[in-house]
Amino acid sequence: MNNISISELNLRVVYYARVSTDNEMQSTSIINQANYFENYINNNSNWVLVGRYIDEGISGKNINNRINFKRMIRDGLNNKFDLILTKSVSRFARNTIDSIRYTDLLKDRGIGVYFINDNINTFTSDSEFRLTLMASIAQDEIRKLSESVKFGLRQSIERGVVLGNNNILGYKKNNGRLVIVEEEAIIVRRIYSLFLKNNYSYSEVARIINREYKRNMDSTSIKRVLTNYKYKGYYCGKKSTVINYKRGKRKKYCSNDWIIYKDNNRVPAIVREEVWDMVNRLILKKNKLRNIGKYNVYCINHNCRCRYVVKKYKNNIYKYYMCSRCFSIKEKLLDKIIKSNKDKYIYIDNRI
Repeated sequence: MNNISISELNLRVVYYARVSTDNEMQSTSIINQANYFENYINNNSNWVLVGRYIDEGISGKNINNRINFKRMIRDGLNNKFDLILTKSVSRFARNTIDSIRYTDLLKDRGIGVYFINDNINTFTSDSEFRLTLMASIAQDEIRKLSESVKFGLRQSIERGVVLGNNNILGYKKNNGRLVIVEEEAIIVRRIYSLFLKNNYSYSEVARIINREYKRNMDSTSIKRVLTNYKYKGYYCGKKSTVINYKRGKRKKYCSNDWIIYKDNNRVPAIVREEVWDMVNRLILKKNKLRNIGKYNVYCINHNCRCRYVVKKYKNNIYKYYMCSRCFSIKEKLLDKIIKSNKDKYIYIDNRI
């Protein structure tokens, strides 16, 4: 096939397009890409357009969240087309391993990929070398971008710029600072009041807030509001960092390593500091009580102490001891097993 142009072959053709963000400018870009591909295919009398695969707002670092990319590969393996058109290697995949893996997989089924901007046609004999080179360049771009973002984040933290998105109840962002939205701040203060004065659980607070303010909050979102330093006028950053730019894997830092300081200039308080502190002391106290079990349970198999767990599901409370490596046992069942045993130190074999 090296001496024959793919434009001379009768082929069933599809195209793959991707943009990495959902903003309006990128939406226009995806429309332009689609129009370009369709004109490109329709202008060749030997080709028939049989499919379109588009991923919007998706990163090219890996294929995990690229639903239409994965669907395209499945369709190719099921012989639904002969050729994929895509703009460039970086649009197809920014991971060298993924680029080689999927082009080889398709090629084994007689399906080619044509990277228009890079002029690489996987039907040709030299395509693998050129593809590897271009994919490596694309992957290195991600590495440089990741390092640049990290540097930018560090500089922003040092300058006290408030990071994160605008999705924080009670605030809106303006030039790296938070501005209080009073109609939402009322809800935040109500959450703190319910939890502190009435000693409600997270889920009970959520039900009241949803009823009173027509919100859609759950216990997790209530906990986030109650434990967010910003609500007492403190900056809090450096909670995590990317440790693998290829997979986007992050490492969470211990709270002792967070950068926390009072900054009412950029982070105006919605609740008084003493109220926030009382709420979080109460949360800590509740967590300690929840983690204190009736017994000290040890797993014989792994020579470790079992963790006491309390969970609420559909208005029922479940209490059990768990070895994360092999078993869990309900507290009620344990009561029956050791009814006559006065020793609080219990050794459990997971074979019982």
